[in-house]
Formats: sequence, C-alpha cells, structure tokens
Amino acid sequence: MRLALLAVAAFAALSLLASSASAGGGTSESSLQFGYGKDVRYARAIKFCNVYRAESRLRECLTKQLFDLVLQSHDSAHELPRIDAYVARTGGYLQRSCHVLMHGVGRRYAAAVRATIGRLLEYLPRTNDANCSAGFGHGLLMYLAPQIGSLSPEEAASACNGAGTRYRRYSCTHGFGHAYMRLYGEQLPYALHACKLLGSKSAADCAAGAFHDYWIAVAGLDNARHVANLITSPRKLCATSAGGFVRGCWYRALLERPPPQPVKTAADVRSVCRGLTRLQHGSCVTAAVVVSADDPFAEMDLCVGLRGSDVGNCVRGVRVPDVAQGPGTQRLKLIRRCAHVDHAQQAACYRWLGLALNVVTNGRFANKGCPALRFASTRAACRAGAAGYEGPLETFS
Repeated sequence: MRLALLAVAAFAALSLLASSASAGGGTSESSLQFGYGKDVRYARAIKFCNVYRAESRLRECLTKQLFDLVLQSHDSAHELPRIDAYVARTGGYLQRSCHVLMHGVGRRYAAAVRATIGRLLEYLPRTNDANCSAGFGHGLLMYLAPQIGSLSPEEAASACNGAGTRYRRYSCTHGFGHAYMRLYGEQLPYALHACKLLGSKSAADCAAGAFHDYWIAVAGLDNARHVANLITSPRKLCATSAGGFVRGCWYRALLERPPPQPVKTAADVRSVCRGLTRLQHGSCVTAAVVVSADDPFAEMDLCVGLRGSDVGNCVRGVRVPDVAQGPGTQRLKLIRRCAHVDHAQQAACYRWLGLALNVVTNGRFANKGCPALRFASTRAACRAGAAGYEGPLETFS
C-alpha cells in the first residue's frame, strides 16, 4: 500500500511539472535546473562532456560545445565574457585549459561567419579576461592569417588600435604573432621578422604570440603544424634563435613546457635558472615565477624570498591580469607587497606593478591606485611605471 501511494505521488509531481511546462508553451529553464544551478545553458553544454575520460576526447567535446554556445549567441563579443565568468566560477579542467581550447573555437567560429580582417573588432571579446576570451581572439586571428599576410606592416600594426582597452590591444597584437606562425608554417624566424616589421611598439608583444605558438607546436597541440627538428630546449632556443626577444621566448617556453619539478620556493626558482647569466637568467626567473602558481599573491611571496635583480625579474612573472576583474582593494593589496621585497629593488617592483595594473585597468590605476600608496617615493615609482603602459609589455599573460 505504501509503495502504491509513493507511485501516485511521483506521478502527480510529474504531471504538475508537465502542466506547468505546457502552460508556458514549454518547460521553463528553472524547472529543469536539477544540479546545474543558475547557469543552465552553459552547464548543460559543458557538463555533457564529463562522460569522456580520455583527454583528447574531452578536449574535442569541449571545443564543439563551446563553439555551439558562441555560434548560437550570434554575438561573440558579448558571449565570450559570459563564458569566462561561468568558467571562473566552476574552475577545474576547463578553467585551466580554456585559453588554448578557445583557439580552436575561434578558428571554427571565424570560418562559420566568414570573418574578415576588416570586421575583426566586431568579433573580438569585449573584456580584459586573459583566459577563454583572449584565447578565442587569438584563434580568430589564426584563421585570418592569410588576410593578415596581405596587409602592409603599417596596416597590420594599426589593425588592433580600436580594440577598446589597452589589454585588448595587447592581446590582439599577441594574436598577430600566432597568425604569423600559422601563415609561415610554424617557421619561427619568418614570424619574428614579420613581428619586427610592425615597429617597436608592437614587435615584442607580437613576438610573444609567435613563441606561444612555437611551444604549442612543440607540444603537438592545437592543430599546429609539426616541423622537423624543432628545438625543444628553451636554454638553446632563447640563446640562439630568439631574434632579440629573449624575455618573450622564455616566458612562453615554461608556460607550455613547465619544469619537471614544481616551483614552490625562491630556491626552486634559482634551481631552474642555474647556470644562466644576465638577460637569459633574468628571463628564466620571470618564466619560472609565472608557472609557480595560479595565485599572484603566492607569486609575490616568491619575490620576497629573492635578492638583487632577481626581484625585478620575479615581479614581471606575477599574474597581474588575475586581479583585473576584482575590487580595487585587491590591486592595492598586490602592489603594497612591494614593501616586503629586497629594499634595493622596491622601486623596480612598484614600477612594474604600476605599469601592469595600469594596463589591466585601462589607465585608471595611475590616478586611482598609485596615489593611495603611503610614501611619496613609492607613489612616484608607481606613476613612473604606469606612464609607460602604452609601450610594449613583452612578458604578460
């Protein structure tokens, strides 16, 4: 008798759900949330891929589902920031992999809408987020590589000028480096030469994108063309084939091919870079710090444990874009950590973080952040760095 009553109750509940759906002309999103939470559309699409355990199948599934989400929106510029927000809330594998996954999504989307370089700014995500959105933009530019190749250096250098914020202009220029690598079949010297033709304001940031694609090709990811006899040692590549862009070479090398042992302490940083000197050593320190943690405050702790010029190189590896979307108090907390580094290097710390924070706030930090620092000397160093935010960044996420 009890089982019969339970069956009747279950049938009644299902009938009520069906009637509420038909009354509204279909099942409401809220009535079918189950375990999805408020982001039903994104959760359904992305969690569909959880059935796959093999990473290759998982990546393939996620790329397709993300592509469908963007295409169905008919508005990549505004849809990508929403996807970034969802991914940041859910974390996990997708958050760690979204940037490179979105390279493929960006290429497929550009093909689907028959994108042109003249309409590039319509498609680029309207956000400073360095994860999914930046990856999507780079994928768009990879697809547009043949059109980019037909531009004069002057036209190419100006193509990103209207991107809206300083960070988006940087990210767009970085994407040109990816595009040149795809255009020239992953031949690094040709891509770096094309970047140099863009002029001193854009060359280093473009080259960083070229190195990014180079190391992706070394890893055999993202449909990058496999080139025989690729140099797989950053010590060799960055010493012999960096084309003058040593910092960008190291920065991307360790991001795509992390050291075999985790970098957790200042001693680990020194160990990774042992035997290197001058610019090679300093560039390696920056790269080692950027792969040490996902938390910019933990990275700053490493800088506190270093001495001499290693401190300034360390601070260049701090993931400043990670505090771009948070409250201003978070950005102030980060730059105030400069008070704890080696005293002789504090000015260098304030200068770089002043510049980087001014980039991610599109010029606001110079007037709202730097003046909040306690001492005149630190305020001056912060403003001096912030003043150069329109220049090449070279080492930036």
